[in-house]
Amino acid sequence: YCMTIVEIEYYKGDILLYGRKIDESELKSQIREIEACYDRDVDNFIELFCIRFGWMIFETEDIPDFIYDRDIGKLYYKRIGW
Repeated sequence: YCMTIVEIEYYKGDILLYGRKIDESELKSQIREIEACYDRDVDNFIELFCIRFGWMIFETEDIPDFIYDRDIGKLYYKRIGW
């Protein structure tokens, strides 16, 4: 793949995002930046994440490269054979 697929799991439901190919450390850095500044009252995490880093909402049956569980703040590596 020449893109990265990330599944964001949280109370509003799971959302798949795709963007340019990045590694785990860059993704963690992006997540930390957005977690530090998003508006908790309206929970604009996804919107801000997409605007700031160019991620796009994606509907697919593909297996995500990473899963980020926002409820516990943990990033999981998912793709097999990558």
